[in-house]
Amino acid sequence: MSDSTQDFVTPVHMHSGAWWATSHGNARRTALGATAVVVLLAMISWLIWVSPSDNIVRSAVTEVTGVDPSINVSSLKADRSALLDQLVSAKKQLAESKAALADVQQQAWTSEGQLTAAQAKLASAESALAQAQSAADSGGTGTGSGAAGTAGGRGTGASTGSGSGGTGSNGSTGGGATGPVTVETPSLASIIDPDSRYFGLFTDQAPFNWATYDAQEAAVGSEANMVGYFQGFDQEFRADAVRSSWSRGKLPVLTWESQPIKAGNNEPEQPDYSLTKIIDGSFDSYLTTYADDIVANGMPLALRFDHEMNGTWYPWSTDYGNSKGAVNGNGPGDYVKAWQHVHDLFERQGANDLVAWIWAPTRVDRLATGKTGGSNHTTEDFLATLYPGPEYVDIVGMSGYYRPPYDDKSQPTFDSTFGATLKQLRAIAPGKNILLAEIGASETGGSSDPTATSEKAQWFNSLFAALADPANADIIGFSYFDLVATTVVDGVRSTNDWRLTSRSDSLAAFTAGITRRDVGYDLQPSP
Repeated sequence: MSDSTQDFVTPVHMHSGAWWATSHGNARRTALGATAVVVLLAMISWLIWVSPSDNIVRSAVTEVTGVDPSINVSSLKADRSALLDQLVSAKKQLAESKAALADVQQQAWTSEGQLTAAQAKLASAESALAQAQSAADSGGTGTGSGAAGTAGGRGTGASTGSGSGGTGSNGSTGGGATGPVTVETPSLASIIDPDSRYFGLFTDQAPFNWATYDAQEAAVGSEANMVGYFQGFDQEFRADAVRSSWSRGKLPVLTWESQPIKAGNNEPEQPDYSLTKIIDGSFDSYLTTYADDIVANGMPLALRFDHEMNGTWYPWSTDYGNSKGAVNGNGPGDYVKAWQHVHDLFERQGANDLVAWIWAPTRVDRLATGKTGGSNHTTEDFLATLYPGPEYVDIVGMSGYYRPPYDDKSQPTFDSTFGATLKQLRAIAPGKNILLAEIGASETGGSSDPTATSEKAQWFNSLFAALADPANADIIGFSYFDLVATTVVDGVRSTNDWRLTSRSDSLAAFTAGITRRDVGYDLQPSP
C-alpha cells in the first residue's frame, strides 16, 4: 500500500515544485498552502488505510497515473523468466526428438538392407531347390540358371538383359517388400570386355543412398553406368548394394580393403591385418562367408581388391622404399600370395563366376625412388613383383589424380597423370583391358585469375581427347572420385575439391567431353 500512496503523491509534488518556483513574493502563503495540502493528503491516506476494499486504491491511483499498481514488476520478470525456461526446454525436447528420429531412420535403413540380403539368399535357395527337384524328376540332367550354375563354369541364365557393358545372360531374382523382382544383369564376359566405355562415380553414400549421385548425374547431363564404393575386412558382403546398383543399370565396383572400414589411408602399421594373416588362413572363415554370400546373391560385380599396393600408405604395402624397411611386417612376394589365396578361395566357393577381379596400382611417378635405401617404387620391375598373374586378374587399372604439389611432374594433361603408369601396365599385363579405376582433378592451384579457364577444365579436355585416341582403345572407362577429401599421401596432407561441379568451366569441360561422339560412350541423358 505504501508504494501505491507514494505513486499517488508524486505528481502533486512535481506540480507544487513547479508552481513554487514561479513566485518568491508569496512564500509565506505558499508554505501555509503546502501545510494544508499535507494535512489533506494525510486525511486521504487514513481513509485509504481504513477502506474495506482494495478497489478504491486501484481506482484512485489508476485514475491519476494511468497505471494499475496491481501489476507487480517483479511478478512480470518472474513470469518472463519462466516462459524463457519453457522455451529452452521445448527446444531441447525438439533436438532430442530429431536425434531420436535420425536413429530410427538409420535403424530402418540397416534393417532394410538386412532384409534385402536375407530375401536374396532365400530367393537363391528356393531357386536351387526348384532346380534340384526338377533335375531329380528328369533323371538328374539339366543346366543351372545364372549364379546357380556349376562352380566349374559360367552359369547360363534363364533371362537376358542389357547392362552397362553390353548384352548379358545372367538373370537374377531378388526379393522385395511386395514379392520377388527380377533384375537383369549382363554376363561376366561382357563386363570384362564391354561394348561401350564405363563412366563411374564415387559419391558420399551411393549405392546405399543415391541423392548425391543423382544430383551429379543431373549436373553432367548424362547417366553414369558404374558406381564405386568401399568396404573393409570388418564388414559383411552387402547384397543390397549390388542389387541396388543393377536395379539402376550400373556396374557395382567394390573396393575391398583388408583393413577396418574406418581406417585412414595413412595407417599402414596394422598387425592384425598383415598379409601373412591372410596367407595363413586367419581370415578364411570370413572370406568363405563373403564368397558364399556373393553366390547366394547371384549378381555379378567388379572387385578392386587391396588397391594402390605399390604405395606406402596401406597395411598391404610391402616396403617403404627407404631405410625404414617392410610395411606392417610384410615381406617380398606376400602381396601376390595374399591375392592368390583370396582368389583361390573364391574359386572353390564358385564366387569367381560372378566377380571381375581388378588389379589397380597407383600412378608410379609420384612414389618413393629408393634413393635412401629400399625399393624404387617408380620402376616397372618393382610393379611387376606385385602382379598376381594373368589367370588371377580380369582387368588392370590404376588410380591417377591431378593434385598438388604442382610441378613438372604434374601438368594438367592426360599423359602427365597417366602416361608413365599406363606404359608399365601394358608391359606387365599385355592384352588386358584397363580401367582408370579412381581418378580426379583438384580445383586448388592453377591461375589466380578467376576468369581464366581452370587447369581442371584443361585436364578434362586432355582426358577426353586421349580417350578418343585409338592408341588408348584398351581403356574401357574411368570412375571419377566426386568428393571433397583430405588425404595424406607420402606424408603430404592436402584437402582437395575433386567434384565435377567445383567450377562452372570445369563442369562445362567435362559435360562436353563425356558427350563427344568419338570417345566411345553410349550413355542415356540424365532425367
